[in-house]
Amino acid sequence: SMIAQPVADNAIIPVSVTLNSILRLNVVSGGNIEFVVNTLDDYAAGINNGGDNARYHTTFTVASSIDFKVTMNSETPNFVSSTGGGVNPPLNNLGYELQYDGSGGSVGGDPGDSYLLCGADQETSAVQALQSNPFEIITSIDGGGAGDVAKNRFIIRWRFGTQEGIDMIKKSILEQSIAADRYTVNVFLVLSSL
Repeated sequence: SMIAQPVADNAIIPVSVTLNSILRLNVVSGGNIEFVVNTLDDYAAGINNGGDNARYHTTFTVASSIDFKVTMNSETPNFVSSTGGGVNPPLNNLGYELQYDGSGGSVGGDPGDSYLLCGADQETSAVQALQSNPFEIITSIDGGGAGDVAKNRFIIRWRFGTQEGIDMIKKSILEQSIAADRYTVNVFLVLSSL
């Protein structure tokens, strides 16, 4: 009698996947904000109280394949005089609030939400003063940030001298008695992965 041995053979097929991280931030509009204080009312009340004037809005988008955070800070701790003048306006004359303007995401601290704005849990953040140290203004939550520019679209609503919020200076531009000049500050938006 004959005994047959089954014939077996095998092969190994290596399969690899390369995932390239996508992290892109783009300022769509409002890449150069110019406040012109030229009336006593502007000096007393500031410009863009409430943040509703779109002229003082910066819209930016994020394209990301992963969760992300966006930090913001100024280059210098004060505004800088164009003529080298004496008293420079304090940085906390410049305030902002954030607004989610995308589609398909949500803002808040509840399960299933996509983002936190300035650590807050509402759709529009509270008014805050610009800081010279990096401050996290957007944090995506557990898979909520990955998406295209239609989903990850945000608005910074700037104001100057309005004394709003908790940490904006509580003196009007008029009370600060700052010399006439052109003052500037560079603001950095930095996108990074969590």
